[in-house]
Amino acid sequence: MTDILPLPPQAESRLYEYGALSVDAQKAGDIVAAEKYLLAGWECIPDPKLAYDHAQSLTVSVATFYRDTAQPDKAKAWLPLAREAYGPEPDPYVEFVAATIHFEAGELDEAFALFDGLFKAYKSRPFQGEKPEYLAFYMERAKARKTN
Repeated sequence: MTDILPLPPQAESRLYEYGALSVDAQKAGDIVAAEKYLLAGWECIPDPKLAYDHAQSLTVSVATFYRDTAQPDKAKAWLPLAREAYGPEPDPYVEFVAATIHFEAGELDEAFALFDGLFKAYKSRPFQGEKPEYLAFYMERAKARKTN
């Protein structure tokens, strides 16, 4: 997107408030409340949502929330919006998140294909600071592919 609009101050303030409430609820193990607050934060962004600041990061935050709370179908449902928010060209960060969502969903062929493209372009850099099993999975499958 070009020319990202700033959120109105009151909307931004509410967005941060809901974000903090979501994090607190998730830490307390209340996934239902965490989801409610996260989605309420999304609703703070006026339409068209992708034209506004915070829309990019929030689309990925929602997708990763669903990934991390074992709700892969909901996570995958947010991927097209995240890709659109960061588009029009594929964004390496979003593609890495997509790969992790597929991995966590047990869709290993899809995960490998995305990880493979990222590894070929950036080596292990996208994997830094992430769960070690993502890189281990990629390296094992890449090695197995070479020996077959």
